Amino acid sequence: MNLLSGRLHRLGEPNVRKMSARLSHRGPITARLPLARVASTSLGDVPVEELAFLEADANPEADAVLLRDAEARRQAFIMHDTCSFLASDLKMLFEKGEITESRYSPRIVFEDPITKYDTREGYVLNIRLLRALFNISFDLHSISVSGPDSVTARWTMEMEFWLLPWRPQLTFTGRTVYGVDPRSGTILSHTDFWDALERNAFLSLEGVQHVMRMFLQLQITPAIETPKYTVLKRFKEYEIRRYEPYLVAEAPTGGGAGPASGSGFADLARYLFGGNSAQLAMEMTTPVFNQVEPTSNSSVNMQFVMERRYSDVSSLPAPLDSRIGTRRQEGGVAAAIRFSGWPLDFEVVQSERLLRDLLIRDGYQPAPGYQLARYNDPSTPPALRRNEVLIRLTDFVWPEPQNTKQQQQQQLPPPPRPQLQ
Repeated sequence: MNLLSGRLHRLGEPNVRKMSARLSHRGPITARLPLARVASTSLGDVPVEELAFLEADANPEADAVLLRDAEARRQAFIMHDTCSFLASDLKMLFEKGEITESRYSPRIVFEDPITKYDTREGYVLNIRLLRALFNISFDLHSISVSGPDSVTARWTMEMEFWLLPWRPQLTFTGRTVYGVDPRSGTILSHTDFWDALERNAFLSLEGVQHVMRMFLQLQITPAIETPKYTVLKRFKEYEIRRYEPYLVAEAPTGGGAGPASGSGFADLARYLFGGNSAQLAMEMTTPVFNQVEPTSNSSVNMQFVMERRYSDVSSLPAPLDSRIGTRRQEGGVAAAIRFSGWPLDFEVVQSERLLRDLLIRDGYQPAPGYQLARYNDPSTPPALRRNEVLIRLTDFVWPEPQNTKQQQQQQLPPPPRPQLQ
């Protein structure tokens, strides 16, 4: 066969429309101009085929199938490109308060449990208002194409409201479902689902109550070093964190010590403030941990977290007291539940049982044993004290598979998508 005019025509939307019109309006074809696959190339991960006009008898049904296949491949490429674009644009979103406006529909529908806009101007205004009122930290955990016209992102956003004296910390985790026009890559809708809520549709009374609770949470976290962690999921009653490794000095608390025992604190304080081979006074950190044995609810040891300037255990000054040990605490995933006041043994045990029950309810596998974390010095009033019980999770997979129990409970139909103008 001879190539018509000796030219190859790469597939594109104008060609697809012209060819589709020709196929739909002409009668039986006995001359030339059918489509045939003659070569292929690749754009990203999605192959895009080159088409040629051939002089031969045509098969309209085969032509239509080829057109549909080529258009599906083109749209798949556009969706993957949009996914990559959003991963980049989300960083600029909270760093500069800007978006690449040409990729968003003028009538984009934004909805989260307490906010709703249906214009691009409102969408940008919401972002800039948040940046003006809060110090924002945004972590994008994953983003992927989740349907023929949707992209799903999972994220954590931490916000400090600096206008109030106690500077409340608001933590949100969840997923965003973007509605996308697969023909052009234009973003039509943005719908947020918060992990903490069962009802996410606007206007959610549950969402308003959740935000108010975080605003009124008065517990203080001292402005000193603490182990680094990322909140992966924030629920109403607890949160799941991924910890980085850190160094600790630890002392035994003695047999029969309760989970809130203070035994060992004085020994560790002596080591920290000069009772070491270098006679070096090191900085206090937070929190102070108690490791609790699972069967008897007895405290096994107390731990001080070491400063991050010490890169490994060998760089720490050796304790003069043989009862003091130093070691690296491996990172990992743990669930944490918070409470205030002076922690008493029965309160610690109640918090541990509640957290373990919640984890089992939500389909997680809590490990045996737990930690009590106390963040404040003795002078902090009880109502402002931050205490936590932490339980390690086993077999935790991140990012979590789609359609988990929590997602099925939260899933609601997205808002209607506007037509492109």
